[in-house]
This record gives sequence, structure tokens and C-alpha cells, in this order.
Amino acid sequence: MNDIVFEIIKIVIMVVVLVITRYLVPWLKEKIGADKLAVAEKWVKYSVLKAQQVLWEKKGQDRKAYVTEFLKEVLIAKNIALSEEQLDVLIESAVKQMKIEENIKGKRYEQ
Repeated sequence: MNDIVFEIIKIVIMVVVLVITRYLVPWLKEKIGADKLAVAEKWVKYSVLKAQQVLWEKKGQDRKAYVTEFLKEVLIAKNIALSEEQLDVLIESAVKQMKIEENIKGKRYEQ
């Protein structure tokens, strides 16, 4: 009787480990990746706004270079790895969003 119970418990544990390995681990990796992307997006938006306010007299290329270098340092410190292309897309997206928000605010003041 004890051998049968022991074998059933072993099988149940094996199934639980299989389920955790198959579904829970990838879900956690995806969740952590989404959290890191959210942190990266927050820092990108912050750095773009900072560059716009502090370096307003400089050309767009100079501001982008400043933002890129600043973000590389921050993302390394936060242990977030992004490619140059991914970083470029996030920066351009934040700049576009900033311009859209400025246009919306400008239209509110005109009315």
C-alpha cells in the first residue's frame, strides 16, 4: 500500500514540475521582459523631455545623441539590454508622442 501511495506522489510531483517548467517559467520570463520594457519606456520618455528642456537650443541630432548616451548608462545600471534599433525606435516614439501632446496643448490654448 505504501509503495502505491509513494508512486502516486512521485507521478504527481513529476506532473507538477512538468507544468511549472512548461508554462510558468516562460510566463514569468515574458512578464519580467514586459516589466523591463515598461521601465525602459519610462526612462526614454523622461530623457527625451529632459533633453527638450535642457538642450532646447541644440540641434535634434545633438539632443538625440545626448538621450542615447544617457539611456545606455541608465539601462546598463538597470540591467536592461536593448539593441541600438530598439533604443532608436523607443526614442523616436517618445519624440513623436511629445510633439503630439504639444500640438494638443497648443490647440486647447487657441480655442
